[in-house]
Amino acid sequence: MSLIPDRQALQPERTALAWQRTAVIAIVLLVPLMVVGTRLAAWWIVALVAAGAITGAALLLDVHRRFAQLKDDTRGYSPFPMMLRVAAVTLAGAVGGIAMALYDVTS
Repeated sequence: MSLIPDRQALQPERTALAWQRTAVIAIVLLVPLMVVGTRLAAWWIVALVAAGAITGAALLLDVHRRFAQLKDDTRGYSPFPMMLRVAAVTLAGAVGGIAMALYDVTS
């Protein structure tokens, strides 16, 4: 991440807010998958989706740290670790949804 001269550029703040929204939406979408997985007794799907939900909750906590980093103009901070977590939560939701659809079809 490049330094922000005079705090005029708001791109990093918008990106952090987008990560926060992604985490909230992922958690909201993963909860019904957990409920359906529990009713179908598909425990491996529930475990996968729960791991994604926990990662999403960690993302919400990381956004606060990210905003603190954005106030420090003396050095750049890499957004890469948080981007990996966003990808993991999104992947867990996608795989959980596909697995739930296939589990329901094969049962």
